[in-house]
Amino acid sequence: MTDLVDPNDGCGGNMGNYVWIQGEGDVDIKVPLPPGATSKQCIVDIAATTIKIGFKGQSSPILQGTLYKPCKPSESMWSVEDKTTLVVHLEKSNLKTEEWWPHVILTERQIDIKKFKPPSKHMRDLDEGAQATIAKMMYDQEQKRKGLPTSEEQQIQQMMAAASAKK
Repeated sequence: MTDLVDPNDGCGGNMGNYVWIQGEGDVDIKVPLPPGATSKQCIVDIAATTIKIGFKGQSSPILQGTLYKPCKPSESMWSVEDKTTLVVHLEKSNLKTEEWWPHVILTERQIDIKKFKPPSKHMRDLDEGAQATIAKMMYDQEQKRKGLPTSEEQQIQQMMAAASAKK
């Protein structure tokens, strides 16, 4: 497709009649409600590989088709925010690898992946093991900057001191 959409700040696209954003594990689709519409007039059908979003009384859906990749329907949901916006939340099914979608459904325009900037991760979003490794690296860097022994060098010094105390 040559008609690419610039990615928005949410790593998704502004598609005219809806906006979508994504994280590593989810996709949110935001559709403005027609004036006076309520949640009872929303049509949202989420399946593992397809989606349909629309409103009763409208001739065609806002979004309908095959998803770029499967989602987890049992963990996906929708709601109306501030009586103005229909928000559809999809949980991506492939969470083993970081996967960014170029579009929500296969027939829509794609975002320009060359302009795509995934958000940086905050340390608190990492698992405990990764946090511990980063904390150790930061400590060791600070120790080196101060001309003091790193955590590994401290460990060796403690082992040597304990060995000589046994003699």
